Amino acid sequence: MSRKNTQGSTPGNAKSGSSGKVVTIIIILGFLGIMPILVWTSLPEESPYISVTTSSAMIESAAASAGLQICSTDAFATKVPGASSAVLYRLSPGCDQMNSAEIVRVLVVGFSSANAENAAIAEARGAYYNWQATNTAAFMSGYNVIVVQGAPRNQAVTEVGASLIEQGAVRIF
Repeated sequence: MSRKNTQGSTPGNAKSGSSGKVVTIIIILGFLGIMPILVWTSLPEESPYISVTTSSAMIESAAASAGLQICSTDAFATKVPGASSAVLYRLSPGCDQMNSAEIVRVLVVGFSSANAENAAIAEARGAYYNWQATNTAAFMSGYNVIVVQGAPRNQAVTEVGASLIEQGAVRIF
């Protein structure tokens, strides 16, 4: 009799063993199926490297902190290799009566890659000595190079630059 009980219990063990394998397979397949969804949802909503658009929160904030208004925003054609787009901002204390001594020009050039951006910065460094006389400063933020230029004694260039640095931009020269 004990022999029958032993044989009778074998099919039950086979069932629980095979059902354990099925459960394991279902868990593995479920994990593999849900993994891409978990990865996709964990990605940041936006990249820190945004292309230049006609309105930049960074430039708006820098203008406001320097007491300036954005008087115009124009697309700018640039022939710099690797540049994807460029926007020229004209800032002034008042847009009604713009005095050339008070105007600050901010050129934001977006690049398609870090290599293109670095090559442009290296080329611009050669012209840096000419920029000193024209009250010009250059910064980078993500894949964007930001050039701020004003009249020789215009302190707003320094104020805009300080605001850009506070927002995470890095001064190039």
